[in-house]
Amino acid sequence: MRKAMTMTAGVLATFALAACSSTPGAGSTTDPTTSGEAPGEDKLRVAILLDGETSDRGFNMTGEQAAAMLEEEFGAEATFTESVVPSESADIFRQYARQGYDLVVGWGGQFSDGAMTVGEEFPDTHFLGVSSGISNDANVASYDTAIEQWQFLAGFVLGKTTKSGKVGQISGQCFPSTAANMNGTKAGALYANPDVEWIGTFTGDFEDPTKAQQAAQAMIDQGADVLTTNLNQGVYGVVQAAQSNDGVFVVTEWSDNSDVAPEVIIGATNKTYAPFLANKVQELIDDAWTGQTARFDLPAEWGPGIFKTDLLPDDVFEELLEVQAKIASGEIKVERDETCPGQ
Repeated sequence: MRKAMTMTAGVLATFALAACSSTPGAGSTTDPTTSGEAPGEDKLRVAILLDGETSDRGFNMTGEQAAAMLEEEFGAEATFTESVVPSESADIFRQYARQGYDLVVGWGGQFSDGAMTVGEEFPDTHFLGVSSGISNDANVASYDTAIEQWQFLAGFVLGKTTKSGKVGQISGQCFPSTAANMNGTKAGALYANPDVEWIGTFTGDFEDPTKAQQAAQAMIDQGADVLTTNLNQGVYGVVQAAQSNDGVFVVTEWSDNSDVAPEVIIGATNKTYAPFLANKVQELIDDAWTGQTARFDLPAEWGPGIFKTDLLPDDVFEELLEVQAKIASGEIKVERDETCPGQ
């Protein structure tokens, strides 16, 4: 089910403020095994499971931003637990459900199995998968973005700025949304430069910088000179590989984190799942929860799809904004391909 983004001005403002900060003021980090706080009277209680640390300046940081948004916009009691191992997530879902949380969110498709399993055990608790396609038409729902539309923009930058004609992307694990992510990037690169040679790989781990650095170096050895990522802490390994090789640049993601390595980060894809969470929370508040899956397109009112740096040529950035507008209007249709490369 494709949906347009519908959010209040407050949600947009909260997100805009959070996205500009490298250390956003979010909800607290909670250990669900020890938390004994009593539920707030008539206050919505939401817990978010993150697979890494919010210090990644990326995907997990946006989970922290989501908690801040829930507190600001809905007056919710929002908390999150970092570094949850996906294979052990069912236990964390259970602990929050037993504590009476109204909504427990798995921040990433890697938590889908845990949410589905525990959703059957706790029918009075709502479970939500982000970047996921799970649902049971009851208490388990999910949402995703048309991530390929955002990634098309990242690929466009790769295709426009490469000098070698070879570009690539390093990702963690392959599941439907991450496959769509990589295939969207590839499509954007080829749109910008039909002659570009594309290289893509999955390391099997979003968090491991060493694996990511090794994968990036392998691409560089093949001639790739502009790379992008779909990683958490692993992104730092890609950045380090670029720093170790002259003439190699990186497009990062989620937030404007170019200050980490301004000499190699050419731009960052401006994306987050945080604002879209407001739609699902509003459903819960309105007693309109459907237990279904929603997917949100790139909104016309979204900010620049790529945060600009001094390394990104002005003419490429202007072209990028034109492409972004065409995607949002539907003039450019980006195919969603959930096929993992090599399968």
